[in-house]
Amino acid sequence: MFLRTRNNDSVASATWNEFLHGLGSTRDVAAERAREKAGSMRSTLSDTGSEARHRASLALDALAGRPAPMRWGWVVAAAGIGALAGFAVAELLRGHPVDEAVASLRRQLSHNKEQSEQLFVG
Repeated sequence: MFLRTRNNDSVASATWNEFLHGLGSTRDVAAERAREKAGSMRSTLSDTGSEARHRASLALDALAGRPAPMRWGWVVAAAGIGALAGFAVAELLRGHPVDEAVASLRRQLSHNKEQSEQLFVG
């Protein structure tokens, strides 16, 4: 009977040690995840804080009657898009049948003008 108690004690001790080791590794994993989450939250809160300060500054400027600053980036982007759209339309219309018809009409008119000048001179 004494051997069974000693065997049970060693099994219990081994089980307890495994349990403590498992808790330690679980604690390490949980601490690492908590550090990752804290870093992510810190960056999110930092970004949120700077955005809040920026918006508060704009609100104070509006309440004070100061005009909003010009957003030159949007102006430049709109001008670039407009220039690209104009270039695309010009390229699409180049060589269009209307242009060919106008050129043909001009040739005919100049030819008729030359003939009429020859009639009046000759």
